[in-house]
Amino acid sequence: MAIIVKKFGGTSLGSIELIRNIAHRIALEAGKGDALVLVVSAMAKTTDELINLAYQISEHPSRRELDMLLTAGERISMSLLSLALQEEGYSSISFTGSQSGIITDERHGNARILNVNAFRIKEELDKGKIVIVAGFQGVSQSKEITTLGRGGSDTSAVALACYLQAKKCEIYTDVDGVYTADPKIVSNAKLLPAIDYSQMLALSYNGSKVIHPRAVEFAYKYSIPVEIKSSFTFAPGTMLIQEESFEEEKNMEERHITAIAHKENLLSYIIPETEETIDLLKIWNWEIFKYLAIENQLELIIEEKYDKEIRYLLSQKEIPILKTENGIGYVTLVGLGINLDPSFLADTLKLCQPFHIKRIQHSDKTIEIMLPSSEVKDCVQILHSAFIGCEK
Repeated sequence: MAIIVKKFGGTSLGSIELIRNIAHRIALEAGKGDALVLVVSAMAKTTDELINLAYQISEHPSRRELDMLLTAGERISMSLLSLALQEEGYSSISFTGSQSGIITDERHGNARILNVNAFRIKEELDKGKIVIVAGFQGVSQSKEITTLGRGGSDTSAVALACYLQAKKCEIYTDVDGVYTADPKIVSNAKLLPAIDYSQMLALSYNGSKVIHPRAVEFAYKYSIPVEIKSSFTFAPGTMLIQEESFEEEKNMEERHITAIAHKENLLSYIIPETEETIDLLKIWNWEIFKYLAIENQLELIIEEKYDKEIRYLLSQKEIPILKTENGIGYVTLVGLGINLDPSFLADTLKLCQPFHIKRIQHSDKTIEIMLPSSEVKDCVQILHSAFIGCEK
């Protein structure tokens, strides 16, 4: 009996009607003989509403208590989906992250998975039940409830797929799969039937929202087959595959842009690189989008929504902020070997002349453009048209 793990995001579970729709589709698939494990996020906007409640009580809420609060969102989703499946005539059971055996470190708000011991899931699958798991959460070795940070449900799903030796992990979202750019910005963006793990990782690190980079890291490390697809149609989407799985191109060294990622509403802090700063980074709990160390200074680029808490933390540690800049955005070209070909840089510089470029840097699979957040969408459209839109 093959096991398939299916993860459903908050937009897929945003109402009772949508939950019933998911349950009905799962019921149609359940008769095919595969054992099903469903990982769920909180219903759309629930997490934000819970965070707002916490900040109405406390200006700087305890991260432990936030974890206790936020994990309620996924528990609501898992219970409702289990009830909906039972109404479809299927035996189901729901588990929290801790009941599922997802063991994490002690870092509240952005915990890392140390181990998975999902023996209870296996026991229920053997009884013929559909198992629903609350994503985004786990339990520390000291029995504290923890959350895995943004995109944590994706990470939960892939980690469980690894432990259960699943045939496949399917990530259901509100788009049909991975596109060459955000289809909300580029109307003629193309759906990619497949993309290799490393390029998907680059897209995720640089702003693509369809799957969290930690989930891609898990899939890459343990070779978990992952498909990203629509929760509204269940149609085939984008498979994450090994690089060598691609068919050979006619020109074996042909280089091209696979896709474009973007990120808006970022904030830059420049702080001194001191022993206090190094100690702070060891306990840092927020995602850092980019960082740069140069001449005894450290630049941290983070999402603007974290500004208040980070300023508070820096003041508590008596680390001065030397300079800040808000309204920052990034546009990132992703492709195999593009950093080795200066012609891509030349074309990028030419195409970006209308914009106020602050910085261009690269990694082994990216060309990363820093510019005002207000110019990101226009830049994505121009670069997509030039590098991807006219391809046959």
